[in-house]
Amino acid sequence: MNRIKTILIEDEPIARGRLEKLVSKLGLIEILGVFENPLQAIDVLRQQEVDLILSDIDMPEMDGITFLKGLAHPPFVVFITGHYEYAVDGFELEVIDYILKPLLTEERLIKAIEKVQKAILFSRRGAQGERKAIKIKDRNKTIFIDPADIFYLKAWGDYIQIYTLEGMQTLLSTMKDMEAELPWDMYARMHRSYIVNIKQIKGVEASKVILKNGTELGIGLQYRNQLFAKMGLI
Repeated sequence: MNRIKTILIEDEPIARGRLEKLVSKLGLIEILGVFENPLQAIDVLRQQEVDLILSDIDMPEMDGITFLKGLAHPPFVVFITGHYEYAVDGFELEVIDYILKPLLTEERLIKAIEKVQKAILFSRRGAQGERKAIKIKDRNKTIFIDPADIFYLKAWGDYIQIYTLEGMQTLLSTMKDMEAELPWDMYARMHRSYIVNIKQIKGVEASKVILKNGTELGIGLQYRNQLFAKMGLI
């Protein structure tokens, strides 16, 4: 993967220097510019292709939230700030990650950049017509999940629980919407409450499937033929 073209925005000189030092250690990032307020970054955003903005939020000239809202086609964003109360606004804008300044370390920054890498990869796949990631808003950040990493989905009231290789995530959605979102050749509805990743099925019995992670799911009678047909069993 190419280096992530990044701009840094931070009004406090000490914090700005520390952020630049941490980012410079990461070989996967190319710093296009370091600015003390968002207005200084506008020309770079207009003239160059920027993948990522690492920015503070509470700044005197213009705050990071207002700046982000004003961008017609914003790149991916990670907010680094000392003000947790801004998390809700960042969440609504689908910010990739949100790091509190006291917790900013090289390790924490690497975790955020890994999320950005995944988001960039999936956005490029989508542009090329390939498999799209499922996008989930989790608290104050956005998570991208590769459909291949999902074991199954479970209806849970007004939400969908998504069980993946890394654990469980909850998404406000419906089974019908998820069926439309997921690759039809990879997934099958097997119960009114379950959608299963066919490639994660280890074994099948008359009334249940056993997944590769050991989970057993009951097969709904009205969905049995549909599931078995997709698996090539009938």
